[in-house]
Order: sequence, then C-alpha cells, then structure tokens
Amino acid sequence: MINRITRVRKRWFVLAASVALLAVGLTFGSVFASGSGPTDLLKRGGYSDVRGGGHFGNNDTVLNRVAELLGKTRAELDSALSTALDEQANTKFEERMTALVTDETLTQDQADAANTWFDERPSNSGPLALRLARTSDSDRVDTALEKLVDAERITQDEADSLSDWHDDRPDSLPTVSHEHSGRRHGHHGDGDSDS
Repeated sequence: MINRITRVRKRWFVLAASVALLAVGLTFGSVFASGSGPTDLLKRGGYSDVRGGGHFGNNDTVLNRVAELLGKTRAELDSALSTALDEQANTKFEERMTALVTDETLTQDQADAANTWFDERPSNSGPLALRLARTSDSDRVDTALEKLVDAERITQDEADSLSDWHDDRPDSLPTVSHEHSGRRHGHHGDGDSDS
C-alpha cells in the first residue's frame, strides 16, 4: 500500500514538474520572442524564485503569466505548485527515514512512526514542515515561526498549527546538524536555522 501511494505521489510530482518546466519555457520563450532579453526581464522586476520575495522582486507577475499561458486560474496554478511542493517534501522525508534505517540510526518501526507523524502535518506545509522536522528544539521552532508570521509569510493560525504538530515530533528522530544537512551553508533549508 505504501509503495502504491509513493508511486502515485511520484507520478503527480513528475506531472507537476513537467508543467512547471513547460510554463517556464513558454514564459521565457515569449519574452525572447518579444525582443526582450533576460536582462530586461530582471530589470523590470518580473522574476522571482518560487518561494516568493526573491532577488528580483515579486513573483506574482511571472506566476500570473504562467497561469495564463497554461489556461488555468492563478488559484489552480498555486494549488498545483503547493501540491507538488508538498509531495516533494513527503518524498524527501521518506528518503531520509529510509537512509536512517539503512545506517541503523532508526529501526523500521521508528521510521514508520516518523513517516506517520510527518504525514499528519498541517496541509500545504510540506517544505516548511520538512525544515522544522530537522530539529527537536521547540523554542527554536517557535522563534522561526514567529519570524515567518512577522514577515507575513504565514498566518498566526498556521504557525500555531505547525508548533502544535512539531510538539508531537517522535523522540527517536535525530536532529540534523548544520554539518550533516548536505549544504555548504547550513542556514539554507536547514530546520535548525532561525529563518
């Protein structure tokens, strides 16, 4: 049953990734066809990373155009992206649990309990929940969530739900340190960061 669910999730992820790549290709193709180069696009501030608030301004312009090119509403595009990111977080968490079982850090039962806990997170919180799952320090999690509320990236209700969910984190789940996060700079994507 778990393998079937994983296969279905992977298919949806591949579909969403394909749509996203097609959308980006169509967007940049239309920009180049109109005589604008990438420098012009960046100067206008119309491009940003999917996480929002990137280096070049607001991503709403690009995402609205992608939705238009795909013949979808912005709400449909946002929903598809959210689903794809959530599924990707599931896959990454499950892969991490498999690795921890393989290196005998966790038993299979502990990994299954951790996967169940991760699946019970608040809806559409996958990437953030993945980061929060890396630490057992509830105070650090609450501080990070407070900063996200202050920056208006999440609502207070969402922060409260995530905090409550994190409080049920399995004790057997190890904390990922900066050295083991797989990143050169531990503050990117690491749940132990304050951002």
